[in-house]
Amino acid sequence: MPKIIERTRRTPEQRIADLQAKIEAIKHKAERAKVKRNPALRHMSAAMKSVEKAQAETQDVATRKALDEVRATLSATLALNGVVVARGSAPRVRRTGGAGGTDASDLPDKLLAYVKAHPGQRGEEIAAALDTDTYSMRPSMKRLIEAGDVRTQGKNRGMRYFVGA
Repeated sequence: MPKIIERTRRTPEQRIADLQAKIEAIKHKAERAKVKRNPALRHMSAAMKSVEKAQAETQDVATRKALDEVRATLSATLALNGVVVARGSAPRVRRTGGAGGTDASDLPDKLLAYVKAHPGQRGEEIAAALDTDTYSMRPSMKRLIEAGDVRTQGKNRGMRYFVGA
């Protein structure tokens, strides 16, 4: 006996939504083709990708701000030529090292020495004194807390750090 296959029909709204998705895909493909045809747009698009990769890799705050300005300029120029640039198309890279003048290898020692000399300071204050940022010092500080060398009091941005008990 042959197996009977029951088919469900799409509603007009579903068919319209599918067609609209196809239209958007065609527009996106045409935009990519426009970028490929025009050498100036092609180079600006490549520069945008390079800037985004540099932003993901850098740990220096000043460099990140400068790259943000470059990205904004490139994005505006591409937009003037009808190219839509999606934010964050570059792969995200997790940074665990220090920034600025603090080397990641000696950061835990500097953190512990600073907390001993200045108990009760917040993360922003410690980061500013060590010429780094709170995001970069967080992994080292967590290791010091887990080891019992540093203890905390408070929560979130109000958290203060003291020498461990």
